[in-house]
Amino acid sequence: MSSPSNSTTRVASAPVTKQAYVTFAVVGLALLMASVDSTIVAVGLPWLLVDLKTNLALVGWTMTGYQFAQGIIMPIAGRLSDEWGRKRLFLGSVALFTLASIAAALAPNIYLLVLFRIIQGIGGGTFLPSATGIISDAFEDRRAQAIGMFGSIFPIGGIIGPNIGGFILDHFSWRWIFFVNVPVGVLLLVLGSFVLTKGSETVNANNRKMDGLGIGLFVGAVFSILYAITNWANGASGWVTAALFVLGAVLFFLFVRHEDRTSSPMLDMRLLRWRPFMAVNIYNFLFGAVVFGVVSFIPYYATTAYAMTPGQDGVLLTPRSITMIIASTVTSLFIIRFRYRVPMIAGVVMISASLFFMSLGISDLNVLGVGIHTLALLATVVAVMGIGMGVANPASNNAALDLIPGKVAAATGMRGMSRMVGGVLGTALVSLILSQFADKARGMQTIYLGLAIVMLLIIPVVFFIPDTAADRAHGRARVSYDGNGGSGNGG
Repeated sequence: MSSPSNSTTRVASAPVTKQAYVTFAVVGLALLMASVDSTIVAVGLPWLLVDLKTNLALVGWTMTGYQFAQGIIMPIAGRLSDEWGRKRLFLGSVALFTLASIAAALAPNIYLLVLFRIIQGIGGGTFLPSATGIISDAFEDRRAQAIGMFGSIFPIGGIIGPNIGGFILDHFSWRWIFFVNVPVGVLLLVLGSFVLTKGSETVNANNRKMDGLGIGLFVGAVFSILYAITNWANGASGWVTAALFVLGAVLFFLFVRHEDRTSSPMLDMRLLRWRPFMAVNIYNFLFGAVVFGVVSFIPYYATTAYAMTPGQDGVLLTPRSITMIIASTVTSLFIIRFRYRVPMIAGVVMISASLFFMSLGISDLNVLGVGIHTLALLATVVAVMGIGMGVANPASNNAALDLIPGKVAAATGMRGMSRMVGGVLGTALVSLILSQFADKARGMQTIYLGLAIVMLLIIPVVFFIPDTAADRAHGRARVSYDGNGGSGNGG
């Protein structure tokens, strides 16, 4: 094991090649496409409700279905990326995402739209693990800063998506919010074919066996619970809803038992039971439940409570994305100096504070004779939320990767799955709770207050996550997974 001083010398002497930066640009464009698509759909919710003649519980599946597919595919994609090759998997996911975008744009009803959004989610969920593996290979010892910069890509999509979506919805059909992905997808297929190297294309034929039963049990468990929540929101029969919840619980129990016994599990249960990694995943589950529940419904809240137009919805979300980019970039550049634990806690507090102010039903104010429009007030609040997200994300991402440095794509997949599954359940629960309120604006305010409280409950979890950045800064051996359900020392 190298000494701390040797480790520092190695990092300083490893130059980043021009090819690495070009590679980052290509995979970053794919992440940007997925981010744009997610935020565009959030702006379009009120229009999907009217044009497809559906209800909020069903139209919510255009978001939860996408997130659900992402959450399921991420750990699988992480494993395939490590074993089948980054480039092959990356290009395949781009092709799938592009074709699903075309199909979603042509969907004649809400049910087919949800189906194609799920397929989109499979493609989009494969981007992050494969992209993380590609960037880790390209940047080697400087991967922490490069991967941390991913946190600035998603909010760029948060700027582009709502504003393009607002423009499209003000002037064209909602179908064009999916068609805009097509030229980007084609460009990525061309660039990726020529730019991405084949250095990680080593295929391990002995490890191709997939845990089909485990995947089926997990999908069935989560889907049963989500469908139960949707039934409940639609006022369906009580016994059917209860039966679906019971089925979900039984399938989840069978999933855990199966994963403990199979030789090729979907998820490494020993790793998930390891306290530091369990804490990472609990953190990401709760963080995802709150953040996705908030972001997905901000345009709906603005339209319902304040009669804002799609263009105003885009303006409302833009400051959040800008502040998230700045905060994520600064945190990534100084990630070792800032450590991991302090940024995670600071981000949680800022997000919770912004949610509390959202719950107050802010409207036009007059301060010292100066009138402040509701749009400006709300934009300021969500800007603070963006700072919190930008500060917390790079730290939590690298804290997870440092625990199992030998399997960065797999670690990203598990972390992403926890956050996405949390987001799916959070978004579904927001739809359920909102269905109980005749006054939807008041319902959203109540939900924001509850989410602010949930966010604060994440803080104790942070203290169970090893602050390996602090260990690195002080030259101490870092905690990492030893492969047997315990800790080892990272060099």
